[in-house]
Amino acid sequence: MSEPLNELSGKEWIKFTRSWFVCDSPRYWKNKPTELHPARYPEELVADFLRFFTKPGEWVLDPFLGSGATLVACMEEGRNGLGIELSSRYATVSQKRLAQRSLGLCQLVLQADARDMARTAFWKPFRPELEKAGLPFHRGLPRFHFAMTSPPYWKMLRTSRGGVLSKHKQRIAAGLDDRYSDDPADLGNINSYDEFIEAAGRIFDGVRRCLMPGRYLVVVVQNQRTPDGEVKPLAWDLARRLCKGGLAFQGERIWCQNTKRLGIWGYPKIFVPNYHHHYCLIFRRALQP
Repeated sequence: MSEPLNELSGKEWIKFTRSWFVCDSPRYWKNKPTELHPARYPEELVADFLRFFTKPGEWVLDPFLGSGATLVACMEEGRNGLGIELSSRYATVSQKRLAQRSLGLCQLVLQADARDMARTAFWKPFRPELEKAGLPFHRGLPRFHFAMTSPPYWKMLRTSRGGVLSKHKQRIAAGLDDRYSDDPADLGNINSYDEFIEAAGRIFDGVRRCLMPGRYLVVVVQNQRTPDGEVKPLAWDLARRLCKGGLAFQGERIWCQNTKRLGIWGYPKIFVPNYHHHYCLIFRRALQP
């Protein structure tokens, strides 16, 4: 890639390359219209990555759109975005959030199954509109400048938190969604850990095919502790699977949450960490077409 990756100064560039950062967005905790979604990341987090991995006007893909944080950040940062969301409920939430669009930008929500994105037939109905908006295609598939997303953290939302009044249980008490859906196509409903890793990996195989050569993908994920005490290295198992699919792992940035409440897990006999960090895994597609 001969052109500069972004428009940052050297000082801004070096600050971004620090391997950890704190992001506790007020919007993340207090934005009531998006509280419907049980697990979402802050728009401010996305914006930071957009400024590093893209330039204004470039195209961004999110295959697990949820309540639309990625596209909202794209709209605010002057990037074009396309999100795929399996749930019609959350797709509608995203569309409502994007109702006020920036002039000259395209933010498109597709209510569909991301497992189909590597098929040219998936894109055929949308291709005329997308090409008119400036998204390039190659052999029937779009070519995005960047992709960023957060898949389900396996079956975390369907797993008991024990007797502590966790954030998850507070959501249930408030009548909010405690899981994404009951759809068997939802990755969050896969019981087998190995099957989950492979199913997620196949979706990211499709993302790789829709990325321009030499461009980047960021996957936000967290390791998981099962009720019997085993910690599944979800971030690293998923990273290994994506590398098998042709993406090159470039490193990670650790997103720390500094205002999340502590739970007294395991007290007074067993060490159980409070997971207040997520891994932002960074991958790159090879330069070969």
